Amino acid sequence: MSYSKKRIEYNNKWPDNVITFSGQQDFYKLLEEKKVENIFKPIILPNIEDEQFQRLLSFKIDIYEQLPYRPDIAFDLAWRTFEAYSSYFATRWNIVGMWKILNKVSEDILINQINKNLSLSEALKNLLNSVPLQATEFLVRRLFETTSLSLKPQKAQIIDRFKDSLGQDFFDCFKAKYGELNSENQRKAGMLLQIIISGKKISLEGKTFQFDTLQILKLIINGLLYTYRNERFHGDSFSPFKSSKTKIKTYAHSYFCLISTYFFIAQLIYKHFESEIDLNDMIKSLNDNTDRFNLVFKNQLKK
Repeated sequence: MSYSKKRIEYNNKWPDNVITFSGQQDFYKLLEEKKVENIFKPIILPNIEDEQFQRLLSFKIDIYEQLPYRPDIAFDLAWRTFEAYSSYFATRWNIVGMWKILNKVSEDILINQINKNLSLSEALKNLLNSVPLQATEFLVRRLFETTSLSLKPQKAQIIDRFKDSLGQDFFDCFKAKYGELNSENQRKAGMLLQIIISGKKISLEGKTFQFDTLQILKLIINGLLYTYRNERFHGDSFSPFKSSKTKIKTYAHSYFCLISTYFFIAQLIYKHFESEIDLNDMIKSLNDNTDRFNLVFKNQLKK
C-alpha cells in the first residue's frame, strides 16, 4: 500500500484501529533491543514557587507526554519553553527579534556558565560530538537547495543566521565548495559541519578555520535548531514519522534537537535559580540524556 493511501487509512480508522507505520515499528523494536524505556529524562528540580518559573514549567512538562515516540513534537514544546525563557531574560536587554535574543542568551549566559565549569564544558562537548549527520545535512539542504518554493522566503534568513554564526568568509568558501547541491556534496558538507561542531580545525578552499565554543553554540541554536523549528511551525514538510522516508536516523535528528534544546533550557533554569539547583546533579542528568541517545543511535550518527 502506498503511504498516501496509508495516511488516508490512518485518518479513517482512528481511534478504533491505530495504524503503526514501518519506520515507527523499527524504532519501537530498537528501543526494546537497547532496553531503553526513554532516551530523554528531565533534570530534578527543587520546589520553586516563583510564578514566572511555574508558567515556564507548565510548558516544559508537556514535553514528557510526547515521549518516547514523538521527539519532534517534544522538540516543538521544548523550543517553545526555550524561547519563552530567553524572552524572560531579554526584558533587561534592548534587543528586538528572537534570533538576536537567542544570540544574546548565548553570549551573556550560556558561554559564561560553560566557561566557568569544566564538567559543564565537557558535557557540552559530549553533546556536540553526538550531532548526527542527518541533522547537519538538513541544514546544508536548507542553505543551498533551490527546489522548495515554500522555503524561499526563509532561505535568506537561514543564510543570515549561518553567516552570523560562522562568518561571511567561511560561508563564501562553504558555498563555493558545496553550493551546487547534490547527494555527494550534501553528505560531504554535512560531515564537514560535524567536524566543525566537534571543535576541530578544518581547511576549506585554501583557508583554515577553527571556531570557538560561542560560534558553535550559535550555529546549533540559530542554525540547526531554529531552522528545524521554523520548518515545522510553517508546515513546510511532511510529518517525519508518517512518511515512506522515515528511518531510524529520522528519529536521531529529532532526538538530538530535543536533547540539545533541553540542555540550553537547563542552563537558563540554573542561571535563574543558581542557589537552589545542584549543578553537578544537573550536569549528570544532561550527560545521561546524551549517553542514552548514543546508546540508541550510535549506528546512525554517520548515516
